[in-house]
Amino acid sequence: MEKKDIIRRLWEMLIDAGYERFTNCSPDEIKDELLVDLGLDSMGLLHLMVGIETEFGIEWRANDVNALTLSTLHTIASFLLMEAHNAVVHTYGLAREAFGGSAEGYFQLRPQPIVGHEQFSAAHGR
Repeated sequence: MEKKDIIRRLWEMLIDAGYERFTNCSPDEIKDELLVDLGLDSMGLLHLMVGIETEFGIEWRANDVNALTLSTLHTIASFLLMEAHNAVVHTYGLAREAFGGSAEGYFQLRPQPIVGHEQFSAAHGR
């Protein structure tokens, strides 16, 4: 999922929670605006956090709940992308442990040749 898709989904969640102020603008217009300045109160933030847990499958840690992480739709989306990345890295680490410190047998990473336009055209008779 791309950041713009996450921002749009967060915006929809706020509208679903009854914050009509968000219907008067697009997610792109408000992605960098402070949610507090847009009228989101503490209960709205709590609803949003619960919705994020349900929608994106994360569990908030105490140090994640702060004014920086939850300030704008953009910062929340960045946090969610970072959490998704961390989950992939964690899974890779678990696979390494399962394979005795080496996950190369599980994750086959092979360099792919870079094909330029000339090679592509020659290979396809063009």
